[in-house]
This record gives sequence, C-alpha cells and structure tokens, in this order.
Amino acid sequence: MNLTQALNVTLPEPPAAKLRESYPCCSPKMIARDHFEREGHMVHVLIPDGPAHFFRFSKQQYELIRLFDGKRSYAEIARTFTREQKVAVNAEFVQTFAENMEKKDFWYRNAQEESIALFNQLAGDRHKTLQKKHGKSSGADLAIIELLYFDPDKYLTWIHNKLKFVYTVRFTIFALVMVVVMCAILGARWDEVWADSVKFYNLTEKGFLDIIEFFGVFALLGVVHETAHGMTCKHYGGESHKMGAFLMYLMPGVFCDVTQIYLYGGRWQRIATIFAGVWSEIVICTWVSVLWWFTPQGTWIHDIAYKFILSGGIFVVIINLNPLARMDGYYIFCELTRHFDLKGQSTSLLSNTVRKYIFRMPATILPLPWRRKVFFYVYGVLAGMYSYLMLLFFVRLTYRVFFNYAPEWAFIPAGLLALKIFKSRIQKLMAFLNALYLDKKEMMKLYWKQIAVGAVAAGILMSIPVWRESVDERFVLEPAQRAVLRAAVPGEVLSVSAEEGSRVQAGQVVARLRNLEVESTSARAGAEYGRAAAHKVQAELKNASFVAAQNESRSLAEEKLSAAERVQQLLITSPMSGIVTTPHMNDLVGSYLAEGTEVAELADTSSMRAQIYVPEDELQKLEKIDRAILRMDANWRPTHATFESFSPVSHEMAKGLIPPAKYKGMRPPTYYVLKMAIPNENGELLTGMTGTARVYGQKRSVGATLFKPMVQMVMRRIW
Repeated sequence: MNLTQALNVTLPEPPAAKLRESYPCCSPKMIARDHFEREGHMVHVLIPDGPAHFFRFSKQQYELIRLFDGKRSYAEIARTFTREQKVAVNAEFVQTFAENMEKKDFWYRNAQEESIALFNQLAGDRHKTLQKKHGKSSGADLAIIELLYFDPDKYLTWIHNKLKFVYTVRFTIFALVMVVVMCAILGARWDEVWADSVKFYNLTEKGFLDIIEFFGVFALLGVVHETAHGMTCKHYGGESHKMGAFLMYLMPGVFCDVTQIYLYGGRWQRIATIFAGVWSEIVICTWVSVLWWFTPQGTWIHDIAYKFILSGGIFVVIINLNPLARMDGYYIFCELTRHFDLKGQSTSLLSNTVRKYIFRMPATILPLPWRRKVFFYVYGVLAGMYSYLMLLFFVRLTYRVFFNYAPEWAFIPAGLLALKIFKSRIQKLMAFLNALYLDKKEMMKLYWKQIAVGAVAAGILMSIPVWRESVDERFVLEPAQRAVLRAAVPGEVLSVSAEEGSRVQAGQVVARLRNLEVESTSARAGAEYGRAAAHKVQAELKNASFVAAQNESRSLAEEKLSAAERVQQLLITSPMSGIVTTPHMNDLVGSYLAEGTEVAELADTSSMRAQIYVPEDELQKLEKIDRAILRMDANWRPTHATFESFSPVSHEMAKGLIPPAKYKGMRPPTYYVLKMAIPNENGELLTGMTGTARVYGQKRSVGATLFKPMVQMVMRRIW
C-alpha cells in the first residue's frame, strides 16, 4: 500500500477531480490490425497499457479515432473526417463518440491525468468504505476475484521453444491416434469410469484432505490448460502479459490473458488458441490412460493416473466446450457463428423484446434477419437458464456441505452466498420493477379494476397444483421373493442337483440327504404297522380283542406317517421357482448337516424390489407417491417402478451406497426405506445393483413450491 492509499483511511472525503482538461488523444502505443468478418472490414485495436480487452471498430470508426491527437477540437475533427471520408458528421456527434470511448477507458492519459484517475479511484474506494461503515453494503461481486498474477511472457517464450513440435502435422496425427487408443481403453470400462467421474466431482462426499487433493490436481491441470492458451497465442504472433489465479464464485481457477490473438490471429488461429487448453488436457489424458491401463491395481502411480483421468477427461470436455457459458466452448462457438458478443446480443435482444411486447415499455430492437432473431432468442433462453442453474448449483453445493455439520443452520451460509451471487441481479430486478411502475403508474390508476381482476386470476392460477415434487435418492436392488432352504432333519449330503445361478422350479429337488437312523426308523415303523394290520385282521376274524388291535394299528399308522415325513424331509425341495444364489453347492456332497443348517438360498428375480433410502428432511415431498424412475450406476437407460410400501421406522443406509463419512463431527441423517416393485422378465437387473431413483410425489401449485420452503424455514426457527 503506497502513501496515497495509506492516507485514504484518515483524510476526509474530497470532491472528485476533473479527469481531462484537454481534448482526447489516442494512445501512441495503440496496435491495430485489419480483419474481414461478417460485418465487413473491421479493425481490431489493442492498447498494451490500457484495458485488458480489445476493441472492434469499423473502418470509418477507426479513421475517426486516428484524428484524436489531443490538439484538434471536436469541430476540427468533424471537418477533417467529413473531408477525408466523405461522410458528414458534426461536432456534437464527435463529442458524443469521444465521451462514449472515455467510459470504456480508451483514451491515452498523461502522468497528471493518471494521478487524477488514481485520486478518483481512491475517492470511490473511500466512498464504498464509508458506505460499509454506515451500514450500506458495497455489493462485492463474487463472480471473478483475482488473487494474484504475473507477466508470463518469458515463461511462455521458453516453453514454446521447448514444445513447438506439438504444432507439427506429425505430432497432431500421433495425438489423434492416441485419442483413439484412449477411447478404446476408457470405452472398455466406460460404466466404471463414468460413475467414478460423477463421484469424483461430488464435493459433498469428500473429506478435507480429499478436497485439497482434488483442487491440487485441478490447479495443476489448470496451469497446463492456461499455458497451452498462452503458448498457442505466442505461436501465432501474439503475446501474453498476465497470468495468475482467481476465484469464480469462491471456486479457485487459473487464467491467462490471450487478448492479442484477436489482434494478430485470423479466425482459425483464434479457434486453435481457444481450443488449445482443452486439447492439452486431452493429450495428457491419453498418456495417463495408457499408464493407468498397464500399471497394476493398487499402486500409487495407478491411482494417481486414474485421478488425472477423472479430473482432466470427460467432465473437462463437457464443461469447457459448453457454448452456453463464457468458457472455451462459448468463444469457439462465437468464432464459428461469427458473433463476438453472442451472449450479450442475445440477452439484449431477448430483454428488449420482453420489455417492448410483454410489458409494453419503451425499448429499441435492432432490425435483424428473422433467422438470426430466432437464433438469438433460442440461445438467450438456453444460456440464461444454464447460467442460473449453475449459480443455483453453487448455492446448493454450499448447503449440502454445511448440512453435514449442522442441518438446522445450513441455510445461513447458503443464503448468504445466494445473496452475494444474486445481489446485482436483484438490484437490476428492482430497478426494472421501479421503471415498470413509473411507466404504468397512470394506466394502473385508470384500469385498477381490471388489474385487480387479473391479480386475482393470477393468484388462482398459482394455486392450481401443476408442479409434481420429486426427490433423488440412492437405492439398492433385491429380489421380490427370497427363500432359504434348510435341513429339517440331520443327515449326510448324498447329491446336489443345482448350482449357483441355475434356475429351479417349485417342487424340484435341490439336494438329497441320507440318515440311516431316520430311514431305519421309517422301515421299522412300516414293518410294525404291517404286523399290527395283520393282527387286526385276525382279531376281527376271531372276534377277539378287536378294539385293542385297532388302537394299536392306528397308533402305528401315525408313527409310520411321521417316519415317512422325516424320510421325505431328506429330500430338500424348492418351495418356489427361482435362481440359486448360494455358491459352491457341490462342496456340500459328503458333508454332514445338522438340523436347521442352511443348504441353499433361492431368489425369484423375475420381479425385483428397489429399496430407496429417503432422508427425513425429504419425506415431506412424498406425502402421496405417484411413481419412480430408477437409473442404475452402470446403465443410462431409465427403469420405471411402482410403489409397494414405506417403512414406518428408520433404517441405516445400506453399505456401499455412499462412502463412509470423512468429516469430523458429521452426523448421518435418518433414513426411511421406500420399496418399489420393478418387473424383470428379461433378467437384466441383478441383485445388489445400485443407482439413483427419482421418486415423484404429489402435485403442488407454483405458489406452494415458491413459498413453502420459506414458510417452513421461518416456522422452524420460531418453534
């Protein structure tokens, strides 16, 4: 902090100094290059010591800028421009143009003007400080926070001299062959790699050391990524003088300024520079994929290679090449469509259209071809939805992390982050509502009855249940029916007629036992029953002691039946049709089994049951269960399930569904089991499969969906 900045905290707030006493002057270091684009002949201008971005001007705008030398007045510039370009302009037009360029910090400043600019900046900083002191927020932006940076020109020159062979045709062909090899390696275990990629980016399931390791690998690949941008920019004649680290919504990242490629490079050179970052990570991923494939499992180099695959592979391509966010994919898409500010143009057209045709407010819509308008509308809607979903993702991620520590108070840090992220948008919304009120004030007074009817109708529409609530939770599959076969009588196993995985029918013999005592008892009971039956016949013929013989025969018949049932129990039969799940059944042959010993387990997999573990805080969304859609971890295809039952008591989460808690002080939530039936006639679903189920509950209105969480939060805190 210099002396001027140190005095800022003690001096009274001064009035703003006048920045410019003379006429504007273009920078003597200004660099300009001609480019022929969609709009025609354009000039790209870069000021080395000026703003970090470049400027795009038409040929006539550039010729007008060249006339600003700090000495000519606006009238003189207007006359000279009219004489040279044959385009009539006046002094007022030139002055307005100069003032607009002043707002963009374009004009050159001498030492005195730089001091005045610094003075005004410090005065503005002091004004923000005083606002904080008196309870007014400054509204710090969390979108981009630069941490540190340096001039990487020497570093990029050195590494370009070492690695310039990567821009040769031979290396490119070799790299493409390696990409095919990588796709073959990862494709062979795609289900596993994809599932692990999702888990790798799930920060809520990581401990502190895991998060440090994650961001360490992420930062290392980020340095490689940004170095590739800068090196490619230098390869095509540009330079980079700013590289460093930043926070994007509190998430760390690395950046490298390659603005000069828009000055020195053509369209395809710019695309190559932008794509170089992702390409560098793909090339690294090809090599570590081969390393991962050939190294034995469990070794440290195998594990590190796999983490680099997860960190720099699938998700890097998906996230970076997405054209809906201002990342590499967006700028490549802009080059391909030849729209340098696609998001800004789309958003401006969409917002002005809404203002003009929906809210009937004054707005200017540029005349564009209808195809381009449709393209801008579609892109503006998709990009806006994606941006807000990503912002909500950061808020939800914060909530889920703090929920592990303090479920009751996790909404506080998540709410503060949401306030910081959406503060500028809320301010814009309030400004729009204020402008809308001022614009419609007179009309509201005139048509207040119609407006009241419309408000009531809107309230009724918002109360109609149209939105179906849902929860996404983990599940594990089990057979709809199970049966355990046990030895009802002790005996030696003579034979086994089924193996693991074989299908048996109801009543089929699975194993045969031998018990000499049981068999002898049955034979003796049969012989004695035969003797008693003969004695009964003789007694009946002789009319002597017939009743006693009949009672003895009846008693021995029961003993014979009981002995025969025990002999029948030596045959272990299946009570249902199903598949044997007990391994190594043949190992039982020759062994002696005590009464009650488990022989085999059967499972009827023609119908499966999903046990879905629902945490307590999500139960309110499932007051009336409608249906569920299941996605296996190893399968993209969704599976539909029907509701069976809901456990009235809590259960522990099944092992393997989520990793063990690594946070100190983490309290696992209470889970309730929801059982859903799934048909499985083709046998594709197997016991123990896991995945994520989306369970749909009752329908709610838009109003209930919006206001219920806030009402519950307030009532919970009051209680």
